[in-house]
Amino acid sequence: MRDICLIDKTFDSTQTHLYHLSIQISLDGFYFSVLDIPKGKYIVLNGHNFFLRRPRLLLKHVRDVIDSEDIFRHEFKSIEILYASRKFTLVPQAFYGRGSIDKYLWFNNIQEKGFAVEKNLFPKAECWCIFDIPQNLSEYLTAKFPKSNVKHNLFPLVEGVLKRNRAYTEREQVHLNFFRDSFEMVVVNSSKLILCNIFNYKTDRDVLYHVLFTFDQLKLPPETTELIIHGQMPQVSPVYHLFKKYVKLTAFARLDTTYQYSYTFSQLPEHYYSSLLSVYKCE
Repeated sequence: MRDICLIDKTFDSTQTHLYHLSIQISLDGFYFSVLDIPKGKYIVLNGHNFFLRRPRLLLKHVRDVIDSEDIFRHEFKSIEILYASRKFTLVPQAFYGRGSIDKYLWFNNIQEKGFAVEKNLFPKAECWCIFDIPQNLSEYLTAKFPKSNVKHNLFPLVEGVLKRNRAYTEREQVHLNFFRDSFEMVVVNSSKLILCNIFNYKTDRDVLYHVLFTFDQLKLPPETTELIIHGQMPQVSPVYHLFKKYVKLTAFARLDTTYQYSYTFSQLPEHYYSSLLSVYKCE
């Protein structure tokens, strides 16, 4: 994927105090969007691609992007930051105890030095998401954006899906959010979270295996279960056509019609940045 810089003609750098800034950080890159809150319209979408293997390397690349973009010199009404960590765990609210949160994460993940542990409440899923982030990156983001909390990248996917499904009493869906060599999977039945996980992959067949295995284990009917694809998967991808072969209701994610989107965004498929463009008030 190439870097992107899409700016609506209505963007006004003197009015950023009326705007919401959303940031998404992963090993794949640094992406951000700007929402004109009074107009309910997304007017900026910008992306800098990384090709990193280790989270420890993120700080330098993130700092370079922020230093190179004039937009980060302005004050925004609100800011949200998403970080895509592959080490995470979900703890039901009923079982969550105050105190050290590290024990929840390291129970089923390998602990590394130099990483901080963060937590977010997923209110609609009724659970806490506990995840790791490089300590130096966490400290930098806190200093740079003191009014913002870092949320796990799963937050808008999980909470947004559950919010949209409130009106349904029976609606089985599998949502996949793709990165370069991993994907997030969220399974819901109407407004109830059934499964949430992250899988690594190398080939298209790896992806198909993980998805079909999940369908089998959860006894999801492939004729009626919706399979929704998010993230940077091209519409001509062989994976998409493999899914269509086995799961009838396979489709790409659509953007929330609650908001308007700049005409410049039409250059990209809607599903590419659906998480970034849905984090604002998705809970």
